[in-house]
Amino acid sequence: MRPGLSRRTMLLAGLALAACAQSGTAILSGGDQHDIARVEAYFNNLTSLRLLFEQTFIDGGHGSGVMSYAPGSFRLDYSVPRGMTLVAGDGHLVLSNPQTGAVTRMGLSHTPLGLLLARPVRLSGPVTVTSVRRSPGVLQMSMAKTDRMSDGLLTLQFADTGETLTLSGIVLVDDRQHVTTLQIRGAASP
Repeated sequence: MRPGLSRRTMLLAGLALAACAQSGTAILSGGDQHDIARVEAYFNNLTSLRLLFEQTFIDGGHGSGVMSYAPGSFRLDYSVPRGMTLVAGDGHLVLSNPQTGAVTRMGLSHTPLGLLLARPVRLSGPVTVTSVRRSPGVLQMSMAKTDRMSDGLLTLQFADTGETLTLSGIVLVDDRQHVTTLQIRGAASP
C-alpha cells in the first residue's frame, strides 16, 4: 500500500475501478432502478448542502475543508491546503491556489464531476449508471457519460437507512485512471 493512503481509501478506489471496468450496457435490476430514482430525488430535492470533507489527491496527498453543493454548482473550500478553492458550474471547473498563484481551468465535459451539475439531475440518457452496489446501510452508485464512457467515472457513496440517503463519499476516476476520493465527515456549520 502506498504511504499516506488508508486501507479504506484503497478499498474505495478498488471498488470504483471495478465498477469502471463494467460494461456501459450493464443490466440493471428493478431494485437498481428504484435506487437510481432515489439518488435522482436526493439531488433534485436539495436546495443546498454544506459538508466537511477529507480528500485524497491523485498523488496520495491529503486535503480537507468544506464542500458546498447546490443544483448546478459544486464548490470545495480547502482549509488544507489553506485557501485553495475548486468551483464547478456553468460548464467550467476552476481550481485556484492563492499560495502558489496557480489557476487551473477546464470544461466540465473533461471531468465526471459535471454529471452532478445538470439541472435537474438525470441518471439516464446522457448518463449511464454502470454499477449499483448495496451492503447493510450503504448504497454505492457509479456512472459515466453515455457517449464518452472512457472520459471517467463518478462513484457516489451514501449512508442508507432504507428511507433516507446521506451522501458519505465521492470517488472520481478520470480518463487516465487517476483516482480522487472525497470522504464526507459531517455537516459544516452555516
